[in-house]
Amino acid sequence: MMRDRTGGMWPWLLQRITAVLLVGGLAVHFTATHFAVERPLTFEVVRERLLSPAWVWFDLLLLGLALYHGLNGLHGVLLDHGIGPAVRRGSAWTLGALGVATFVVGAWILAPFAGVSP
Repeated sequence: MMRDRTGGMWPWLLQRITAVLLVGGLAVHFTATHFAVERPLTFEVVRERLLSPAWVWFDLLLLGLALYHGLNGLHGVLLDHGIGPAVRRGSAWTLGALGVATFVVGAWILAPFAGVSP
């Protein structure tokens, strides 16, 4: 495996793994949301699906994969522009904190569907 001079091997590899998992996850999501439900698609239909803990976990996994893939890609774009080591560390911490905060908000929104009070 090639090693990126500025980003490292693991972010590069995880970017590819999350891409493959996202394609599969999005296929499941679109099938469950748009093709395997009664019409019209309403909040009640989505709420019924989310009453199953498996779907809540699936949505959390999809959210985590999308956040990592997107923010890691954004960090890669910043690295491609030749930012210095201090900015590289700062952007990595900032994007990581943004990802964690966004995931926490997403989990907080999904919590009532799983029967957990936030």
